Amino acid sequence: MPAFTTPPQIARETIRRLATARVAPTPDNYRTFYQQVAGIKEDDCFPTQSLKRIAAALPRSTPAQLRFARHFEQAISLQKWAPISKAILDLSATSETQAIAWAPLLEQMLEQLERHHAELTTARKKDALKHVLQASSADAKTLHSRLLGLINTWTAAPNSHSAAPAETSVAASSDAVPAAGAVMAETLLAPELGADLNTLMQRGVSALLEDNPKLATAVQAFGTRLDDAPARASLSALLADVSELTLKLEWAGEDQAGIRRALVALLQLIMQNISQLVLDDQWLTGQLTVLQQAFAQPLDIRTLDEVERRLRDVIDQQGRLKQELSNAQQRLKHMLAGFVDRLADMSRSTGSYHDTLEACAERIESAVDINQLSDVVEEMLRETRVVQEDARRSKDDLDALQQQVELANTEIAKLQTELHNTSELVRHDPLTGILNRKGLDEALKREIARASRRDSSLCVALLDIDNFKRINDAHGHHTGDAALRHLTEVVKDNLRPQDSVGRYGGEEFLILLPDTDAEHAVEALRRLQRALTSRYFLAEGQKMLITFSAGVARIEEDEAPEMAVDRADKAMYRAKRAGKNRVMMA
Repeated sequence: MPAFTTPPQIARETIRRLATARVAPTPDNYRTFYQQVAGIKEDDCFPTQSLKRIAAALPRSTPAQLRFARHFEQAISLQKWAPISKAILDLSATSETQAIAWAPLLEQMLEQLERHHAELTTARKKDALKHVLQASSADAKTLHSRLLGLINTWTAAPNSHSAAPAETSVAASSDAVPAAGAVMAETLLAPELGADLNTLMQRGVSALLEDNPKLATAVQAFGTRLDDAPARASLSALLADVSELTLKLEWAGEDQAGIRRALVALLQLIMQNISQLVLDDQWLTGQLTVLQQAFAQPLDIRTLDEVERRLRDVIDQQGRLKQELSNAQQRLKHMLAGFVDRLADMSRSTGSYHDTLEACAERIESAVDINQLSDVVEEMLRETRVVQEDARRSKDDLDALQQQVELANTEIAKLQTELHNTSELVRHDPLTGILNRKGLDEALKREIARASRRDSSLCVALLDIDNFKRINDAHGHHTGDAALRHLTEVVKDNLRPQDSVGRYGGEEFLILLPDTDAEHAVEALRRLQRALTSRYFLAEGQKMLITFSAGVARIEEDEAPEMAVDRADKAMYRAKRAGKNRVMMA
């Protein structure tokens, strides 16, 4: 067999053998025949270029990473798998046994604890250390990171030996300041800025620490220090306190975020468990759906407020309907009890009739003349008529009871349906799924109160579908309902999360635009018009262009919301008269 030494010779021979063996020239088959022709094993194939690209991307920031990268490159140069395998195994073993460097950290901590600082007493440092240990004991990496940050804070704080030179330096620098600016040079902050920072601490930061009164008190105390126009000589102490306060706020924020995540996860778990336990109870279906939708997205005060109001209304409605359902079930029980009593009466009547018949049979057997037989026959006829009358009355009573039972069952089924519907939709329009008039009224009151607290603007927009009656007349009410749903989807897709939309009536929709002035509200409605014209509505397989006319009004201070909606309504009719598909400002 001739020897094939060069790659072209090996390739030609490989193709020839593939054709001779009638084997498909797939990459795997070609590789197998190529290795046979070249006389090499499969393990001898070495992807040098691919491994070099991996080696070039290896990190080299630490000595261990640099050492592994060098070993990896040497193994590639040898084109052997064994050195590469050994380098990877060594790295894995090193990663498993490598632990967080606690020894240097503890050494620095002991050094900083023993060092005397001008503004940090040993008790304060121990309290900070205790807080870190309690808050981060569950995660070693987090604990190491927080301890390192605490040590850096202590390191940045001035110690007792450096305080005197700092004061001397400050004094020397203050001596160099001209007399006219001596007052400004002695303070760190202008009085106005100090007052603003104090307000930020008192009303802003401390308001977020309701669950941490100790830290809230510390924040308020620090704000008071800023409001007192701190001297420049206290810069070092202020910087140290700022670092310490920043760390505590960071830890408090992490703790609150963790608590929030845990509570949301716990609530979702409870809802999931309840939904599995009440598969046949439709009363809870809507409520659980609302909660699951609310907690499946980032929490927002508007969303939670809407969920609370919706559930409160649902609970009130269901309480009333459940009472009616309980009364209907109680009436059904009484009717069934009457039915049983009637059956018992029939049984007793039948038993008495049977006893009478037996007595009459005995008298007939013992009768000696015809007169005795006539008396017996008369008694039998009388008892038969009595039983017949009882049976007729029982039949009438049972028929009446049956009708009452059927009516009660119908009423119970109707009440159960109402309960289910009440759970599903209370403040929302059943056709479009957006707010109805009641939901709009509550949302409007809520947004007006929020705008008043924040001294921000609130606009309302009333829009009406153009030529909606023509759509209904030409294509039917089913197509008109589909057009309303189409418009709703476009509006919801193009509004901000804080905006609200509801069906005001018929083909009219009301949109609430908080934190928006009139000009921007008009522009928002025009964007909605452009979005609506870019998404065609299909009616019976044909594209139909749906447009709307809208009026926008800004709710003025102390203005009743009905007046603002009325002004928007008049602006909308001006848009209709101007040619439709327009937006007018009130």
